[in-house]
Amino acid sequence: MSYGSAHLMTAMLDGLRYVLWVVVSGFAVVGAAFYGGAGVASVWQKAGPPARRRKDEVAREAAEGIAEIEAYLAGQEPGAEPPEPPPAPRRKRPPASGEAA
Repeated sequence: MSYGSAHLMTAMLDGLRYVLWVVVSGFAVVGAAFYGGAGVASVWQKAGPPARRRKDEVAREAAEGIAEIEAYLAGQEPGAEPPEPPPAPRRKRPPASGEAA
């Protein structure tokens, strides 16, 4: 093996070693970001208001709305039908071809 081909082989192996180190360090960074992000998200969730309180607010608001509907329906006469709504206004049709405007 000549000196030039040995030098080329060494340079190629050095390049391959560099690429492998970049790939391995990339995997390490991606893994750290994945697991670190999950850890940060769990701490962030624990620091926020508990989910039960948020659901209780929604449930309370829904119960108030249902109570208002029931009170409205209790004030209506049983069997009485609601009044007919007024007819919807109709739009004017554009004149067809051959008609005067």
